[in-house]
Amino acid sequence: MPDVSQHLATLPSTRDAVAARRGRNLRRVGIVALIALVLAALAGALGPRAATTTASGGGYELSVRHGQITRPGLPVPLEITVERTGGFDGPVTVSVSRGLLDRLDFNNWSPNADGESVGPDRVEYEFTPPRGDELHVLLDARTAPGQLPSLRRYAVAVVDSGGAVLAEATFRMAVLP
Repeated sequence: MPDVSQHLATLPSTRDAVAARRGRNLRRVGIVALIALVLAALAGALGPRAATTTASGGGYELSVRHGQITRPGLPVPLEITVERTGGFDGPVTVSVSRGLLDRLDFNNWSPNADGESVGPDRVEYEFTPPRGDELHVLLDARTAPGQLPSLRRYAVAVVDSGGAVLAEATFRMAVLP
């Protein structure tokens, strides 16, 4: 029987110097990228992170502590603080991007809103005016399971009784795999 193995070579018998260099350089780039990714993960650069965004207008100071980087299933902060020197004249209405609320899995508001209305891209929550100059709202939530990786812009605002925005804080939140 003839020896067939000589005719079934899987690699070319010779590689030119350019192809060999290109292959070596691509392997080196891949190794450096992998090492950089591992070092970034070890340094905590890819983990959950929170940030605070502020805005002011109409006599109101708005501060929103929010998730900046998160992963599905992890707790994510959402703390809204509204300040007004001299106190509040009536109910305080806070508007939140509907997309942000769709991304979160809620447990509870503290304090609970007295009223709620839904628009096409925002949800408005009405709170009883607090004693003093500050309303602090805390949302106990986590990033909903099954979220696909994304980076989106959201907004939290204080609105008046007619729906006009008085102060608006916009921010981005990234969901990583």
